Amino acid sequence: MQGLKKKLKNMLIALVLLLAGAGLGFLVIEFGLRLALFGSLQWRQSGYLPFIRAPHPELGWLTSPNQVAAEEDIEYQHLITTNDRGLRDRERSYEKPPDIFRIVVLGDSYIEATHVPEGQGYTQALEELLANRGVEVINMGVGGYATTAAWLYLQSEGLKYAPDLVLLGFFAENDVHDNSPELSRIFWGSDNVRYYGQPYAVWNEEAQTLEIIPPDFERSYKGYQERLDAYSPGLYQLDALQKSLASRLFQKMRYQMRARVRTPGYDVNIHFGCYMRDFLHLSEHTKASPETYQRLWDDAWFVTEKLLVAMHKTARAHDAKFAFFNAPSRIQFEAQYKEAVDRRFPCFELDPDLPERRIGAFAEKEGIPFLNMLPAFRQAVESGHTLNYNHDSHWNAAGHRLAATVTAAFLEEAGLLPAAQ
Repeated sequence: MQGLKKKLKNMLIALVLLLAGAGLGFLVIEFGLRLALFGSLQWRQSGYLPFIRAPHPELGWLTSPNQVAAEEDIEYQHLITTNDRGLRDRERSYEKPPDIFRIVVLGDSYIEATHVPEGQGYTQALEELLANRGVEVINMGVGGYATTAAWLYLQSEGLKYAPDLVLLGFFAENDVHDNSPELSRIFWGSDNVRYYGQPYAVWNEEAQTLEIIPPDFERSYKGYQERLDAYSPGLYQLDALQKSLASRLFQKMRYQMRARVRTPGYDVNIHFGCYMRDFLHLSEHTKASPETYQRLWDDAWFVTEKLLVAMHKTARAHDAKFAFFNAPSRIQFEAQYKEAVDRRFPCFELDPDLPERRIGAFAEKEGIPFLNMLPAFRQAVESGHTLNYNHDSHWNAAGHRLAATVTAAFLEEAGLLPAAQ
């Protein structure tokens, strides 16, 4: 009996020592990563805490000016900054310098590019590539913006920069359903600020014009203030499990070992809806009938095209050219990820080329310059390049650089640039 007790005691001691050693090793990795990335053991503020993006009565939300914050995910941790007008860009004056050809680029998180370090985003890369043309490229991307907010932002702020070219970074996978209040409500949920906090455009058939439904600013601001009041730097630092860099490193390794399908929102049928020719093959988690999905998506595409025409007209009315591109999504150019989606949702019949075909046909009909980036992205991936993050699927620095390179060539071919200096 004494021998058994002694054996159990030794096993318990060994277990305690093992756990202590593992914990100490975890802390060494954690503190090492923090020192290497931030030069401090403290966790810096996240770029998506409430005070970074404040509610806006017309645009839905807008990034606050003069911010310095840390943006982090499983695969990246870096500082981001905003200039005195809230842009993720260097300081820019409204007055255009002499002999400068100015491009303003609007869009969502793909353009804002908080997922890559300073200087590695799409607009910075494009400006570097066009430096010999005397071209200035201003980053007016705001994470979460759909086409309505981008159009309003162009009118209220973008035109102040006297652009020679307005370039829109469209993202069909999100933008089309977020241009529809009905699809947005189903996808995000009625209590999500991504639904009630953004503006929408609806088509008035009688007046033949777009009408704007403003965001619920009062509700957005109330939630914003509640989050600010509840924020505690002390509790934020103690949230070790959620904010641990070491745990994120292990998660990154796990994601890289196999393709993972992440679907934000509450309805996967809407998340992949822009790749569906019809809605006869839906997942079991449907929120509406096939007929309802079809009607809502037809309406969403209709309004989206009206918005693109409106942006084109707005730019032309202010002596600026207009062009746009659809930011390629991971499912369109990464075969392994498309196979993972097919395995998880075998009911779907997805066509990754559908958005480009539809948008291309529309742009040709309306005479709007449209850049199809998809062939270049597919060719790069087939050549062994990685263009996106595994976890959140946004472009990495290589993806941004490729998009900028393809854009520079397109603008040259389309005659949208000044002559080389």
